[in-house]
Amino acid sequence: MTTPKKRSAQVGPMFRDQDDRPSLQVVQASFIESRETTFADLITGYTSLRVLTYSNSVPIINRAAAQLDDIEIVFGREDILNGMAQYLYYQELLLRELIAEAKSYDHIRQKIDSGALRLYVVQQIISHEKLFLLDGPAGRRVITGSANFSDAAFAGAQNESYICFDDDPLAWDYFSAKYDRIRQTATTRITKQAVLDDTFDVTKLPALAPGSTESEAPKIIIVTDRPPAPTAVQKALNQKTPKQYTGLSGVLTSDKGVVRLDRGAASRVVQYVRSNARTETENTEEYLSIYRESGQVVLSGQPYRLDVAPDAVRADVFTFVNYFKGFDLFRGGDPTRLTRDYFTFMSWFYLGPLICDFRNRALARDEYLMDYPIFGVLYGKSNCGKSELIRTLLLSMFGREGFLPNDMLTKSNIPLLREQNRRYPMVFDDLDRTRFDNHANALIKDDAVNMREYPVTVLSMNAEKDTFETEIRKRCLIIYTGASLPDHTGESRRLASTIKKLKRSLGTALYQEYLRRVIDRLQDEPPTDILTFSSTVLTEIFAEHGPKTLPRWCRIVSMNEYVQAKHDKVKDELRQIHQHKPGAWSIEAGKVILTLDDVLSARKLKKDIPDYLINAGSQGDVIIFSQADLESFLDISLRRPAEKTNLLQRLLSRRKSSAP
Repeated sequence: MTTPKKRSAQVGPMFRDQDDRPSLQVVQASFIESRETTFADLITGYTSLRVLTYSNSVPIINRAAAQLDDIEIVFGREDILNGMAQYLYYQELLLRELIAEAKSYDHIRQKIDSGALRLYVVQQIISHEKLFLLDGPAGRRVITGSANFSDAAFAGAQNESYICFDDDPLAWDYFSAKYDRIRQTATTRITKQAVLDDTFDVTKLPALAPGSTESEAPKIIIVTDRPPAPTAVQKALNQKTPKQYTGLSGVLTSDKGVVRLDRGAASRVVQYVRSNARTETENTEEYLSIYRESGQVVLSGQPYRLDVAPDAVRADVFTFVNYFKGFDLFRGGDPTRLTRDYFTFMSWFYLGPLICDFRNRALARDEYLMDYPIFGVLYGKSNCGKSELIRTLLLSMFGREGFLPNDMLTKSNIPLLREQNRRYPMVFDDLDRTRFDNHANALIKDDAVNMREYPVTVLSMNAEKDTFETEIRKRCLIIYTGASLPDHTGESRRLASTIKKLKRSLGTALYQEYLRRVIDRLQDEPPTDILTFSSTVLTEIFAEHGPKTLPRWCRIVSMNEYVQAKHDKVKDELRQIHQHKPGAWSIEAGKVILTLDDVLSARKLKKDIPDYLINAGSQGDVIIFSQADLESFLDISLRRPAEKTNLLQRLLSRRKSSAP
């Protein structure tokens, strides 16, 4: 056999020659038998024990100390520590643990005090080995394998390997020499006093403790100037869990720490993880293209078929009917209006993948773009069901329910995301006011999107973002709800359980049938009222496949109706002020004067009030309306025959008296 030539020695130190790597010491052994035993049986008949381990538990050490005359333990470590700071801290933690444990376990304390229990910690090498050397009247025994010196490792409750050599001179000599080499040349002693003292003393750290003689060789500590490579388990424990896994509690259920993963559960997990796995630079899962001329739809590179069985459509329709019934339990608002508004949102969202076509057509013809909003804002109280609604709609459309991370909503990211998603909706849930003001405002006002295909964007927010300037309201489909489900109630828990079951049975047949009909009808002139067009298709499908009597929310809605309803929140606020703070209002000569408690409250309210309602002279904490316009807007009468206070005159007099 020809001896292979070594590579050139002119290789940098980071690229060590293959032939120069240290050889692996492999113990060649033969299998004799396996048997069941216990830790107590394993050490019975022996008087001394030497241990090499890198983790431990005190109860098992205490039991060994009670049964054996002499014990020696070397604490190894699994990886190189990042510098002396971490190495010393590692020793402090180990020492503090031993001090606390020695106080509670008499056998350990007695053995340490007498010198029969000696402790060492490695300093020059990485020691991941587990080794137990037993000697006594019963003979000599070597135990090696995967088990550390801990209760968990020797209780039989976890999967471990225990390789035992009994009275095998070759095995004893090999492993005993290995232990002695590590203990004598690569460890430092933990002094008795360091453990028996009641408090920790930094001078007792093994690395800092003085040697027995002045001439003793200096300690050699192996550390590194770079962090160790963490294991996969360490990464999972120490790093923030990605979003695609944090919400799995809603997909999987556990009972006393046990999770049952059958085929259906595994499928739901895969669906959830894929739906939520997104980065700023890659989007391999979620994109949608529609080719209206050929009627083809492509979802994430796969054909999205539009021919579905009527029974499947019927099942999805009844699932949605039952889903919307849950809103009857909501409090603090009008559930009827809530379901109407959510159906309005559903009509817009279902048509979302085609809105870019309507906008491109309107841009080419210099037509009005505000009738084709590409941003939808759902906001209201916590527990108003907005996030769950979006998830359910996404699930019914594409079999996925993931949201994008909110930190991806930036003015620079959105163009790239639009290009990646094509027509697949982008959803940002629980958006905070700062990100909305810093990024969403500018994106919503930018009407020039020069792409053939691009998606709608949904922003879900809590009620603290309670004001939107006029330019934002004109360009968005904004749905507000004041109704919500009380948290931590039996109704809340039952509804959550019901929704989870409904979502498991929900398919994509309803949306496939909807999309088929929409694409077919769009061969003619595209509609100008997208809500009327979309809700008409939906109500037809519900009428054909649903209950004989349609729910009240399932009806045709229009853009004009939406425009009237999108000011519902400010209408509610003005009606509440009129009802509960009558002294804040005054009427004079066809004008209604509202005086609020402070300038900030007036400023926030004015942002939500349509501009045409606010008259000249409104400033500070005072808002002036035309009485006829305000009564028409609120659909109530503001006349107060008993009103005798001329607030307007008082205001004018106050201004005159304060003039120089």
